[in-house]
Amino acid sequence: MTPLSLLVLLVILTCASSQPMPGGGGVGGMIYAKVNTTATIALPQVANYRREVRNAKDVDEEHIFRVCNGKNKKTCGYWENVKVRQGITKKKVASGATTYNKNKKALIVKNMRVTDFGSYMTGNKKTSTFVMNQTW
Repeated sequence: MTPLSLLVLLVILTCASSQPMPGGGGVGGMIYAKVNTTATIALPQVANYRREVRNAKDVDEEHIFRVCNGKNKKTCGYWENVKVRQGITKKKVASGATTYNKNKKALIVKNMRVTDFGSYMTGNKKTSTFVMNQTW
């Protein structure tokens, strides 16, 4: 192989390996967190966030989180089911305590549960980060 062909091969392999990570890339791409620890998920500041996770019965669910702003005290500060199906209503979902830190520009989930791992995104789903369970 000539040096030029090696350079071309290297460029092709580099481009192929720089594909976005699961979760759509976005701000963070993918982060790892452990159960019972705090996850800091870099996402831009918006009024609400979504996540796609698996519940304890191994069923995929979508949840919404509304950031508290002083006007929405009764409907903010917790994750709730988005869809109503098979007797499951739009109700609060058990989760680690979640807040948005303006200084860090990140969604903070304290005491991560096994059911908290999944894809976190802005309310319009344009920016997302996948949170993976770190088992090591």
